[in-house]
Amino acid sequence: MVYRKKLVTGATVQVKGDDIQKLSTTSPLSALQSQTPGVNITQGSGQPGEDFKVTVRGLGTIGDSAPLYVIDGIAGGDINVLNPSDIESIDVLKDAASAAIYGARAANGVILVTTRQGKSGKPQLSYDGYVGWQNIYRMPSTLNAQEYIAVMDEIAYNMGYDKIDWSSQIPDYLYQRILDGSWTGTNWMEEIRNKNALTQNHAINLVGGQEYSKYSVGFSYASQEGILGKPVEPEFERYTGRINTEYNVIKSGDRDILKIGQNLTYSYTEKNRYWCR
Repeated sequence: MVYRKKLVTGATVQVKGDDIQKLSTTSPLSALQSQTPGVNITQGSGQPGEDFKVTVRGLGTIGDSAPLYVIDGIAGGDINVLNPSDIESIDVLKDAASAAIYGARAANGVILVTTRQGKSGKPQLSYDGYVGWQNIYRMPSTLNAQEYIAVMDEIAYNMGYDKIDWSSQIPDYLYQRILDGSWTGTNWMEEIRNKNALTQNHAINLVGGQEYSKYSVGFSYASQEGILGKPVEPEFERYTGRINTEYNVIKSGDRDILKIGQNLTYSYTEKNRYWCR
């Protein structure tokens, strides 16, 4: 089923694939966060590769509030397996009038995704990629060892407990170093910090075709490291392959009588997550 915005009179938002690529993200939904008014897109956590929760014009049900994804005319696809470089455009149907064609499944809105299609002409090979490094903008302030002892002593006093005998819990040589300030303790937030966490995305696309046949082939690789969790920081890797073809079997003048084609996408993802208990 082909969607044409000119046939819709309801509320819609369209984002071009070129605009998504400019934001240099590993997920199409991450790129949509700043470009789709009326659509709330939040990530479950800050870990690389974490899925997004999408609500269109607010929460409409206490059950599954996710919108319907239609990828290249096929309903029920997973947008998370796509690389931003594979997308030609994304259309968000936000109200009942524009989404009515999809029936009850469109109760929470519809997100239409069109991947890159073939074009008539000479083969065109393109590359899109970036490499970046991520760091924490501001680290949280933590107590040093001497401040921690003072705070715990104050807590014990306010709760009516006996004063903590730190000399019985900490070796004497270390306790004396804490008291005179020669040892401030270990800043564990700094220890697990992964400085200059690498993030990258590389995509190669080949498009071309003739009057009766068109093709679009793409391969992409994306990876991202977490900024916390060292030495076992979370990591995300995704390999994506895509083949889109279109053949005009029977054509009369400017009218296509019989057209066949295929849209195939393969995605392999690996996630190494960091669990905090």
